Amino acid sequence: MMPDEVDKKIAFILDMQAQFETNMGKLASNLARSETNIDKFRDSVVDLKVTVADLAGVVRESAKLSDGRFTRLDQRMLELADAQKTTDERLNALISVVERHNTGPDHAPRP
Repeated sequence: MMPDEVDKKIAFILDMQAQFETNMGKLASNLARSETNIDKFRDSVVDLKVTVADLAGVVRESAKLSDGRFTRLDQRMLELADAQKTTDERLNALISVVERHNTGPDHAPRP
């Protein structure tokens, strides 16, 4: 091999080594940024877990309150149905009295 060819190959190898070093520097920088982003992401996930746990607690409490309210509402609806039944019975009794009064001997058709 000629000295020029050897010099060119050495120059090529040195250029490749320099490019490799530059690329390794970029990779190291990218890796550092990625590690920082992963740390931030990890912190965000921890914060999200706390928030979800808090929300789950709020939902549980809301469900308990709603269950209690629905139970009371069911009881009131039953009481209202009973009161309506009593009202219907009393109204039917009143209707019967009025009908007997309207159809009694004083209101019979005259011959």
